[in-house]
Amino acid sequence: MHLDNERQSGSGVMDIKTEDSSPRRTFHELVMESIHVGIMAADYDGKLLAINKAAEEMWEYPRQEAMGASFLLALAEHDRSRMKKTFDYVIRTGRTVSATDIVFENRAGKILHINAYASPVSYSPDQGVGVAMWTEDITEERKLRLEVQRADKLAALGQLALGLSHEVRTPLGTIKALAGLIQININDSEQVKKYLKVLNNEVSRLDKLSRELLDFGGQRKLNMESININNLINKLLYLGKLNRPNSQVNIKENLQADLPEIYCDREDLLHALMNLVINAYDAVGDKGTIWVETEQQGSWIAIRIKDNGIGIQADCINKIFDPFYTTKENGTGLGLSIVHTMINDHGGHLEVVSQPGQGTIFTVKLPSEQGRAGIL
Repeated sequence: MHLDNERQSGSGVMDIKTEDSSPRRTFHELVMESIHVGIMAADYDGKLLAINKAAEEMWEYPRQEAMGASFLLALAEHDRSRMKKTFDYVIRTGRTVSATDIVFENRAGKILHINAYASPVSYSPDQGVGVAMWTEDITEERKLRLEVQRADKLAALGQLALGLSHEVRTPLGTIKALAGLIQININDSEQVKKYLKVLNNEVSRLDKLSRELLDFGGQRKLNMESININNLINKLLYLGKLNRPNSQVNIKENLQADLPEIYCDREDLLHALMNLVINAYDAVGDKGTIWVETEQQGSWIAIRIKDNGIGIQADCINKIFDPFYTTKENGTGLGLSIVHTMINDHGGHLEVVSQPGQGTIFTVKLPSEQGRAGIL
């Protein structure tokens, strides 16, 4: 028995031939054995018709034991029902299923992180359809990736510490100086009032910084619910106008009707989008135009906030999501870092395109509830 040369039938189901006469059989077997990806093929009952060396080693399932037995015996008992559901789905629908970075335990108790594919195959004219399974062990690759991520986090932590030190020392130095001046001028009530007002402003600045650090660190519980994104955008624009009551900025909306709902923390997402709208207001000044658009892109919902303001310089655009990076005189440099963190927490993406002197486009992409469905 061998896999034929990947030819597809009219229904899109791959053929497996069982004759042993072709000289190509040896070549196909050599190819299967040399591939460092686990390959198994099973009939419609789940009994193994083929297994290569990589699959034997990955699942610790010897070929002499595996052939003719259920492929499910390659897995730990508690993982078998999950894989059986996928197998049955492929048999029932004739569709290919794929998944990345999923976790299974093999029959010997080893935890594996794998990329997996399962496709229907026609292995003989009289017996019908079975399933070919392709599994790539990415356990070691994942460990290396996590080590790189830890190193990046440590480097980012050092940068964060430097920025935090600068942001905290400035108001603390002011508070210390004011405390000394108050002691010297304790009998001058008017002067003391002026000092206390400045002192209060500096304390408020520190309080704002601490709240933004909590948002940036993601130390918050998300209250997830299904929402209509267009309703949220309408609230966003209303609050944005309240925030800038005297602004002459022109706001234009283009919201696609009948969008699928998204699953998110309503207030968290509103906070993130409000940051982008405020940035757009700051970019266009007293006059200008801001466009807010929504549309469905496959399984994603895209939210675009565009402006025709000053734009972002090319040498700055790769730094704008870094903590404490700011070009604003009174900014903390955490706003866009917070937005980036919040969107990531919702399984989304944040993209930016900008031309100096022409404007900026921020695009938030979030998975729709329809796009969240999966099988494996």
